[in-house]
Amino acid sequence: MLLNLLQAPAQTPLLIVRVADPQLEGRLARMGIFPGSQVELLDEEVALHTVRVRGPRGEILLGGGMGGKVVIHLDDGGMRPLTELSPGDTGHIEAVTAGESLTETLRALGLDDGDRIEMIRALPPMEYVAEVRGRGRVRLAEGMAAKILGRMGGLECQFANAQAGKDFMVTRLLGGGRAKRAIAALDISPGDVLRLEYVAKAPSYRLSGGDRVVLVSREGLRLFLRRDQAELLVVQTLNNEEKTP
Repeated sequence: MLLNLLQAPAQTPLLIVRVADPQLEGRLARMGIFPGSQVELLDEEVALHTVRVRGPRGEILLGGGMGGKVVIHLDDGGMRPLTELSPGDTGHIEAVTAGESLTETLRALGLDDGDRIEMIRALPPMEYVAEVRGRGRVRLAEGMAAKILGRMGGLECQFANAQAGKDFMVTRLLGGGRAKRAIAALDISPGDVLRLEYVAKAPSYRLSGGDRVVLVSREGLRLFLRRDQAELLVVQTLNNEEKTP
């Protein structure tokens, strides 16, 4: 019986029959996952931490939601999502398992397909408390702070890298429509001046069945797919006799 990935049982061998979107099919193919590949769904929650990495333009921060969708081809030949790298791991960006908005966000931060990248460290979940000039204080999740680009003096950086007590002029909001709307809902837009007051600990960002679908290939590569992407993967279950060798 054919079913889409959202309908498939977890912890059960699945065979990918087809991918109903050419762009998604191309992204998966770059990571060695094709129609005919064997995969499984995980039914566990996965904590995704913000990561600090070094790219061609220096150090940047990526929230767990972003970093989990960037697959790195390591120098040792393996492939893993950015959030699963260890400090000191190096490689190049192999693929992004999300839409054009994330690709544009990465480009704005100086990262593109094939670029060299080094994992510096994973960071504990944090929240950024800041003053919006003329409007009062706001509390930003780390992923939101990483999607606010601006200038602090003569330095262009993410608000996640801002220094406390320094004026930060917002120049651009990064990410897709949902991320931009969430930031705009806090009355933050290009031209506004923020001033970071302090950074506090926050709860972990976790992927659950309600947020993303966690797919693992037979080679052990874990991918984090949006639910709408999972609906585009047509699969069938495999019994013991049908498992690929």
